Amino acid sequence: MKKPWWALAGALVLAGSAAILAPAVASAAEPCQLSDDGDSCLERLPLAEGAALPIYRSYPLDEATDVTKAIIVVHGTGRNADEYYDSVAQTADAKTEVIAPWFQADEDDPADGDAYWTNGDETSWKDGGNALFPEGLSSFTATNELLKVLGDKQRFPNLTKITIVGHSAGGQFVQRYAAGGEVPEGTPVRYVTANPSSYLYFSPERPESTDDCDEYNDYKYGLDNMNEYMSGLGAEEIVKRYTSHDVTYLLGEEDVNQDHSIDDSCSAKTQGEHRLARGQFYAKMIKDTYPDAPHTEVLVPGVGHDHGQMFNSEQGKAAIFD
Repeated sequence: MKKPWWALAGALVLAGSAAILAPAVASAAEPCQLSDDGDSCLERLPLAEGAALPIYRSYPLDEATDVTKAIIVVHGTGRNADEYYDSVAQTADAKTEVIAPWFQADEDDPADGDAYWTNGDETSWKDGGNALFPEGLSSFTATNELLKVLGDKQRFPNLTKITIVGHSAGGQFVQRYAAGGEVPEGTPVRYVTANPSSYLYFSPERPESTDDCDEYNDYKYGLDNMNEYMSGLGAEEIVKRYTSHDVTYLLGEEDVNQDHSIDDSCSAKTQGEHRLARGQFYAKMIKDTYPDAPHTEVLVPGVGHDHGQMFNSEQGKAAIFD
């Protein structure tokens, strides 16, 4: 039998007008380390209709007044949020709040009350799809709620910047979220997308042939037939948001193999042969089409499809920690 998420979460702590479910064991003095007690790093962010989004974080969200920087790290298709949290938290300093949201899929046996999606199709967490529970909740909306908390100056009075980073499927998420997410007023947000299998294009042109691939420009690859969340914004607003945001394309120089669940659909193949080529083609397209966009391509030498090596490389740490 599943345990209810409120039994797992610990004490109920009131912060302003919102209720934050914090674990019973937490320290505001030192950032949480999974090696100490993984459960003590887990908190649940309240969402719509009584649901919650599990997150791993350095400090409880109502006890981080000294934090000056926040890093949101998004897991890959394996949904191993704890490992992604650990890979960034080990490098972060004591003034940095590291947060790894856990976008569970239906097969993860989520606790009662936890939001969950699928790992593919129109209800996928990877591209802002609607949750199976609570029904109709976009994973982008859930992330917007997290950013609202970080932008709350009552909770984070000293926070000056937010970085959102993802690798592989998490890189896909971050790249699309940069085009559709809500930015908290007064707090700059940077986006680092590492080794995704595909990108969101803003026109029908592609670097490779589109013959025999009728749906190549459908969302999440293009702006046709967008999901509910992105349709609500419209193409013009999506392009405006994306090209105005600070985006880094962090690409492993050795990520040139057909492995690690690479997207091998015809829609993805129109963007290039492998992840490195797809990233380089896309970065060049942005530079050529939107020369004023504050976007940067960064190559990580000698690294393939490995989030730990990407994040802890010299180039990765520079991109993530600015």
